[in-house]
Amino acid sequence: MKILIIAAPEICAHDFLGRIKFLCEAGADEILLRTKELDEADFYGLAVKVREICAEFRREFIVNHFFGAAVNLGASFWLTSAQLAGLAKELGCGENLEYGQAKISGDAPKSRNFSLTELLNFKKLNPNAKIYAPAHDLAQARISSKIADILVASHIFNTGCKAGEEPKGERLISSLKYANFNGRNPKIYALGGINEQNFPLAVNAGADGICLMSSAMKCENEREFLANFIK
Repeated sequence: MKILIIAAPEICAHDFLGRIKFLCEAGADEILLRTKELDEADFYGLAVKVREICAEFRREFIVNHFFGAAVNLGASFWLTSAQLAGLAKELGCGENLEYGQAKISGDAPKSRNFSLTELLNFKKLNPNAKIYAPAHDLAQARISSKIADILVASHIFNTGCKAGEEPKGERLISSLKYANFNGRNPKIYALGGINEQNFPLAVNAGADGICLMSSAMKCENEREFLANFIK
């Protein structure tokens, strides 16, 4: 099981870069840099620093949303639902297609559009880079599976980020794990409300990895926090 930390500076308690270093040192496998408050230039400056920490500990570094930053840094890339929708026509899914229950957020920072060709060329030039794509339901997962190495199933359990929305539960993970994706075999990561009590349910349902955000950004001791997930 992989542990992916969603590193969000706007909700981080204390020193952000110091927290990233301690989480890497404590056993986190992957770090995703995600923010809705920085523009692309400021994001890139922060991404350079986070990538250096990940490289020091040989951890996977992932860029959320800003494709140009991922290209320039040779990092793995996490697509948003809006970006996936933007690639719909090129993926043979028709224009303006809404994928299941996925919602397109209007408050995300601006970034330039990119084509499917650019994404595939990026992957060809960076064979070790991974593509992460959303899987809010099976319909969206079938689209994401055409380009993704990892499907991010969400939201699995109750979470304050999705207050009032019914969680998908382990059943979503199971449905993705045993779905036929035309010969492709993407990994499944669980996101949303994951904690030390319920993460075994996600893993037993077939999750290859778990994603932690708020709890990781606010914990008192990174080593003790991750020890709850590393058995």
